[in-house]
Amino acid sequence: MISDSINFQGMKALSLNDNGHDNYLMGELLRELQIVCDEVSDSEEAVQKLQCNKYDIIFIDFMLAKEDGVTALGRIHNTHLCDDTPVIILTEGNGGVARHNYLNAGFSGCLELPLTGAKLKNAISHCLKPNPAPEAEKAALNHILVIDDDDMNLFVAKKILSQKFQVTGKNSGRAAFEYLEAESVDLILLDIRMPEMDGFTFLELIREKPQLKDIPIICLTADNEHTTEIKCFQLGAVDFITKPFVAEIMLQRINRTLELSRLQKELQTEVEKKTITLNKRSRQLNRLTIQVMETLAGTIDAKDKYTNGHSVRVAEYSRMIAERSDLTPNEQEDIYYIGLLHDIGKIGIPDEIINKPTALTDAEYAVIKKHPEIGAEILEKMSEVPGITYGARWHHERYDGTGYPDGLAGNQIPRVARIIGVADAYDTMSSKRSYRDVLPQAHIREEIERGRGTQFDPEYAEIMLQIIDEDKEYQLREW
Repeated sequence: MISDSINFQGMKALSLNDNGHDNYLMGELLRELQIVCDEVSDSEEAVQKLQCNKYDIIFIDFMLAKEDGVTALGRIHNTHLCDDTPVIILTEGNGGVARHNYLNAGFSGCLELPLTGAKLKNAISHCLKPNPAPEAEKAALNHILVIDDDDMNLFVAKKILSQKFQVTGKNSGRAAFEYLEAESVDLILLDIRMPEMDGFTFLELIREKPQLKDIPIICLTADNEHTTEIKCFQLGAVDFITKPFVAEIMLQRINRTLELSRLQKELQTEVEKKTITLNKRSRQLNRLTIQVMETLAGTIDAKDKYTNGHSVRVAEYSRMIAERSDLTPNEQEDIYYIGLLHDIGKIGIPDEIINKPTALTDAEYAVIKKHPEIGAEILEKMSEVPGITYGARWHHERYDGTGYPDGLAGNQIPRVARIIGVADAYDTMSSKRSYRDVLPQAHIREEIERGRGTQFDPEYAEIMLQIIDEDKEYQLREW
């Protein structure tokens, strides 16, 4: 529940995030709470700010361009400029394990993206809520839950462990499960021989609960039978402690188990960090690929002063046709990028031919007809988008087999090329060219209707006609 007892007015926050939009949104939301916010994009800038300012709370994004959030927190803490300042990490909702790992790494809390005012206020209120010193010290200790129906065994276990650990005792498996619904523990010591619910049953039940199944469990038993040990290990126990308890042995086994658990969590955290880094790198490369494609498309269109935006429009029309053809979202995205580069071969065509204001000679037309093959050669080494060469090579093929460069007919022409062919023809007719003005929409419709089944795939021509009929705001475009 959001606390209304904390007065935020006059507080000062530092937001470390290299995403300009998220940093801006954070600043606006904090200002609504009357909190002054300084915004920086890396840990070096953050340290500089900390040298000159005192902050009440700090926010760090989980993944930055130069480092991850955990590394940034370490660099900030190494300055000892904000040892008592709560630090909240912004996450993408990676679940309870990731949250636990971030808290272990030194963060005061986690704030799940996307940002909202309610989430932000709640996170700040929670982190600024004062805790009594003894409870804070207690929370820093590993929490061990001891389950044993014998009160003396519980007493002895607590006596041995309470100097080094936070210890809770429960005298039945049922009571332990009720406790675990509200509290978290780092280790369970479990007696095997108990009435109602014995240790074996407890082990079986706890492994069925996702939020509890990773808690390490050490079994307590007076049995010397190997079958008991084998069954416990089969059910997920990590070690045994025999009764009566020997303090040194108990402490050694518990310390070893907790250390192993800590190392496993650190390994998991490292794997998650690497995964986050790889995912971000993948997104960055994907954005770079898109930017390169868009730049290439702009370069192609720039060769013809009358076709500004032609490649983007063909790509958009192609995606519209693909969507209405019930292609998958991934296929729709691929055909958009294939459409962007369908005319890339025109890079190899002289400008004086492309921009010639009069009819082309046979020789010049023969040169123009080379651009599909040139485009396919340029794109053949690009593997990011499946079939990326198809649109470039075959968008001038005709459904009746009289097109170029290969004279393919019907379904021999790849689907993406048949779709792009219709989209390309529509935009060519609806745009001003060096040799003619924009054609009226009614005339364009007649041409596509006439070409259905000869120049164009009938299915995709019909979809293009539907799009034309639905376009109530068609304007003659003049460039």
